[in-house]
Amino acid sequence: MTRSRTGARRLLTALLLILVLLAAWQGPKLLALWRGWQAYVYAYPLVTAELTRSVQTAPGAWQLAKPKPGAGPINRLNHVRAFPDADFRDVVAPNADTLYTIAWLDLGAEPLVLHHPEMSGRYLLLELMDSWTNAFASPGTRQYGSAARDYAIVGPGWKGEVPSSMTRIDAPTRYVMLIGRTVTSGPQDYAAVHALQDQYSLRTLAGAEPPSVAPAADKVDTLTAVVRQVSMLDVASYYSLLARALVDNPPAAADAPAVALLDKLGIRAGQPFDPASLDADTREGLEAARRLAQAVFEQRSAGTQVDTAQGSLAQGAARVLNGLIDRSLNRHNGWLMPLGLGDYQTRYLQRAIVSLVGFGANRAIDAVYPVTPKDADGEFLDAGQRYRLRFAPGQLPPAGAFWSLTMYDEASFFVANEINRFALGDRDSLKRGKDGSLELVIQQQRPSEGIANWLPAPKSGRFKLMLRIYDPKAELLEGRWVPPAVQRLPQEP
Repeated sequence: MTRSRTGARRLLTALLLILVLLAAWQGPKLLALWRGWQAYVYAYPLVTAELTRSVQTAPGAWQLAKPKPGAGPINRLNHVRAFPDADFRDVVAPNADTLYTIAWLDLGAEPLVLHHPEMSGRYLLLELMDSWTNAFASPGTRQYGSAARDYAIVGPGWKGEVPSSMTRIDAPTRYVMLIGRTVTSGPQDYAAVHALQDQYSLRTLAGAEPPSVAPAADKVDTLTAVVRQVSMLDVASYYSLLARALVDNPPAAADAPAVALLDKLGIRAGQPFDPASLDADTREGLEAARRLAQAVFEQRSAGTQVDTAQGSLAQGAARVLNGLIDRSLNRHNGWLMPLGLGDYQTRYLQRAIVSLVGFGANRAIDAVYPVTPKDADGEFLDAGQRYRLRFAPGQLPPAGAFWSLTMYDEASFFVANEINRFALGDRDSLKRGKDGSLELVIQQQRPSEGIANWLPAPKSGRFKLMLRIYDPKAELLEGRWVPPAVQRLPQEP
């Protein structure tokens, strides 16, 4: 049995035990709850992706004086021309390393050809994510070098030939999200990146502009965050959306047991889902599982634990379950370092949680994102304290391309600060110690020794830190390098 399966079994056993002890559910009810939990977690990424696509391609998101970053018609490249600011709330955990090029592709009719020009050594990652949030391909300079290239992206079921001059990429679902990242050293570098973005293109095999159809504007909520919209779906709406999405976005072969479970619950591709047709125990189990999953996801999103002294059963179970989830992750020195992102296979719980807190995550071979909400003593990072992150000589993040450290609030958004700095990394003018070490200072107040190595913390509340390591080297992927713990410092006099 693999380590991931062992961890999953422990989580599930613990969950069942909690529910038996606290709720005294038995027999059919417990089985219905267990099935409902599995179904909800399995479906979450596809439901989230469907709503994300609807929101980002709706006219209400891009026909504005200030369009939402990355929003635009389907089958069109939408370039983000600057880093997000502290008011940005459309996508969790934005970065201040690259300028994005976003597109939702509809491959139902024919393949689409993605082109980039000669990159002259500049890092480019063109992540292709299917509707289950798996990063099934990541063309770009890491894999193919800097030369200009055309990629023919082919949808499922298409029969035909791709010209030999193109690199063929087969997509497992009809709808695919392109998340392009072009490295940028800051505003002074924007113009050079814009010139490259303007040369990226998306065409049919015949060289024509692909068709674009936007959803009906009056049916799409472009104001409420997608994760919030998902959390507000009742059982009937949630699984009805899933049943519709399954038609164009078929499950992987390895998902056969999950599909069989959905069938037992009356959830089938292209067929209306009617909870009223189910027995009372199953209906109750699906609803209880929805509440439990949302309690888990709420806590994962906040990076905290809910006080359950007077809380609900779902909150209490979620608290224990979240603790077990943390133990099953790759944690070192307080940092969570999951190395299986973007290629989840049957790790459905991990896939669902990443859809919640880091939608569009890369595969580890392209980038690894260690994250921590805690210091070396296991205490939550707090705006009222001072911290440092010290890399010993020769122990900087092992990046083949580049690395950065980003500051986020509890909800994984940028933090407003007086110097408008959201991240520090190897493209900044950092000051090293005489021995070659590097110490980053993390605090609210401007340091007395200067701002070169200062990453500003929020004015109040808890926060979290994320390292981004692009094109990680073998020592990271093999577990021979881990980030140092975040150390709390005494207050300045």
